[in-house]
Amino acid sequence: MSWKRRSVRSIVGIVAVNLAVALVLIEGASRLLLPDRYFVWPPNFTATFDAGEVIGEGVTFPGKLTISADGFRGDSPTDAQVDRILAIGGSTTICVYLDDAKAWPRLLQRELNAGLGEERVWVGNAGRPGHSTEEHTLQVEKLLAQDPTIDALVLLVGVNDLLRFLPRAGKPGQASDWSRLDERTRVARAFSFYPGWDDETPWYRRNFVTRLARLASWHPIPMRAEGGIRPMGEKGEWVAFLRRYRARASAFRPNLPDLSRGIAEYVQNLHRIVDLAKAHEVAVWFVTQPVLWRAGLSAAEQASLWAGGPPWNQMQYGDTYYSAEALARGMQRYNDALLDVCRARDVPCVDAASVLPATSEIFYDDAHFTERGSALLADLLSARIREDGGIKDRL
Repeated sequence: MSWKRRSVRSIVGIVAVNLAVALVLIEGASRLLLPDRYFVWPPNFTATFDAGEVIGEGVTFPGKLTISADGFRGDSPTDAQVDRILAIGGSTTICVYLDDAKAWPRLLQRELNAGLGEERVWVGNAGRPGHSTEEHTLQVEKLLAQDPTIDALVLLVGVNDLLRFLPRAGKPGQASDWSRLDERTRVARAFSFYPGWDDETPWYRRNFVTRLARLASWHPIPMRAEGGIRPMGEKGEWVAFLRRYRARASAFRPNLPDLSRGIAEYVQNLHRIVDLAKAHEVAVWFVTQPVLWRAGLSAAEQASLWAGGPPWNQMQYGDTYYSAEALARGMQRYNDALLDVCRARDVPCVDAASVLPATSEIFYDDAHFTERGSALLADLLSARIREDGGIKDRL
């Protein structure tokens, strides 16, 4: 063997060893950079919205969405904030398009602390667009096991359970998408970032690079291929997109299908959430879902609606939609079911749906709060929590 060949092989060997050492160091460092924890949102994710032309009055733009290092909207808790609440829900909890300071969980934190005269309470916002009690149940399971410092949960639920069930109502035997998913896929639906592997994860995915790539490519919900529009579009593109389809509906159904199967699934999830909270000695406040849907909406209010049709990835112009009156009756059924569970399990429920008026002053579309609506909900919640004696008295 020539001297040149031995030299090349030596260089290749040295490079390979150095590369291996570097990969080991990077992998070790990644455990600090990307800890094996469950994150509803990616740590330190941010977005800025300027959707005034679509959303209209009631919301001030630009608005900032800021995710903490813990994966929740808002700041990480300080040592002084010893009473810790986690708000769980869908887009009406994360308060899509509202600025950080105007979202009701942040306002709830501020009002509770103002009443105490000290910064004792922290409220983390774990809302995610599209999530229903299917994801919420898994989030409660994982997050309470992960963080024993959480003292209480506030859950605004129901609207996504209703809207998910409607497309499969009247189809006997058709199980929910969730029931057909394996555990790993369910975790991926409920969390944006989660422990990097388990015993069934292929070896080539057990590394920093694939985990970092997943984080870098993350978005709250995958975009629709047609037009490349993403939910939570910075300019309100997604809301405008959905409104166009409802505006071109061929008909509006006045009557709802049988909701009993969907409500039974909803009730089962609610009981599971209560069971998990009690097992971890965590207080729970449920909140019924207020909506804009009602009879007698103005033309402008009708034009602001988008829900009640097929799943967003199956929509076509000329589809049929449920009328606002029908949707209102369906939401009332789900809210009544929630109230029944709360009475049966001796869990407090803030009946926001019976208090907040169904007007465009409160909602800029079907169910999403204006700044006024968000503030009123925070008022209701803070008053109820104080009335109940605060967080610790519910444990």
